Amino acid sequence: MNDKHWITVDPKHCHQRLKENTLIEKLRVISPNKNKTELLLRFIPEDLGFFFDHEIDHLPGMLEVCSLRQSALAVGHLVYDIPMNYMMVLDWINVRLFCFSELNVDTTAELELLSMKEDKNKIEIILNGHLIQDGNVLMTMKGKMVGFSPRIADRVRRVKVPQIEVVKQESVVKHAEEQMIEIHLIAEHSRFGELIPKLQSLLSSKICNKYQLLPLYFSYDENDFEIRICATFQNPKLLGDFIVDKIRTLAGIKSSQVRLTLDGNIFQSGLLKLTNLKDDVISSHIFIKVNPACDSEAWQSLSNLTEEDGVFPTWCMRDFYDYNRDISLRLMGDTKESILRYIETRVKSIKGLEVTNIKFMSKLVKIQDDSILLEIASKWISSDMK
Repeated sequence: MNDKHWITVDPKHCHQRLKENTLIEKLRVISPNKNKTELLLRFIPEDLGFFFDHEIDHLPGMLEVCSLRQSALAVGHLVYDIPMNYMMVLDWINVRLFCFSELNVDTTAELELLSMKEDKNKIEIILNGHLIQDGNVLMTMKGKMVGFSPRIADRVRRVKVPQIEVVKQESVVKHAEEQMIEIHLIAEHSRFGELIPKLQSLLSSKICNKYQLLPLYFSYDENDFEIRICATFQNPKLLGDFIVDKIRTLAGIKSSQVRLTLDGNIFQSGLLKLTNLKDDVISSHIFIKVNPACDSEAWQSLSNLTEEDGVFPTWCMRDFYDYNRDISLRLMGDTKESILRYIETRVKSIKGLEVTNIKFMSKLVKIQDDSILLEIASKWISSDMK
């Protein structure tokens, strides 16, 4: 591809048969490392009867979503060389609409490649996209596409949702793909003391298996009555049921907030450290803002953090609904001073990061026994972006 020129997009590049259903006119790469692409879109109401079956004076929201989906397909094939005979599967998308979109106004899209994984028969790409008119962002969409080679595509189509396999006395639920979650609770001052053992009992019980939830540990602060639970889960619906049925019904819970992970990493070495957890270990929660221009490089650098001077990372995540690219990082260590030194020398030295807040938690409670933590640790590699 000649990065300096526009490339015409054919219907097949957007997985369309007819030209009138193809929403992408042409595209061009706009960054030296090929991680950013600009696309010129076309919306002709007369060609799009499904979206314009009634009088309407703007671009329908679902048409905008379709245009970014087609943009992702075109970029995947024309920029990142995903073979045309691969079966493309939309794994997930996260969409937010900001501005009213006009008809008969030039509309462009900009897509940024956040990560790409490739092996012999499968390619995964995560893209961040913006829909733009007159310099205004109409919509953002972030999503993951997976391409399967013909060799395994048919087998993938036949795979059904697996039965949940319960092992180790029903203490671990194995899922097709775990995701990370943080549950942030604010407790009532007068009931905080009695709430902690109840919460520990709930999270340690077999009840969590029913909701396909695996709590790893939680930390709390006795001064401001905050509790933060770190867990993995597989089924968003069951997770919602758990929050409503079990967490919010606990006496003493004042408010609750759930952070779903879009990008997440459990540090394998950090999780192994928890198997030798000291009673006086200090848990810290670091809030980080990321410059969008350095997003992928900064995230990779954070994922590569290692233990130093008794301080070790355990958890790093980006909020599923966070459009400011804010990241939360969990560090543990023997003293606040050693953790602060680690932040100064290891975290703040990463280009494009700004530490906006540091929260120390006075107590940490390990939920799973060491054998379970070792099993979870074996599934996660610290340099891997989930």
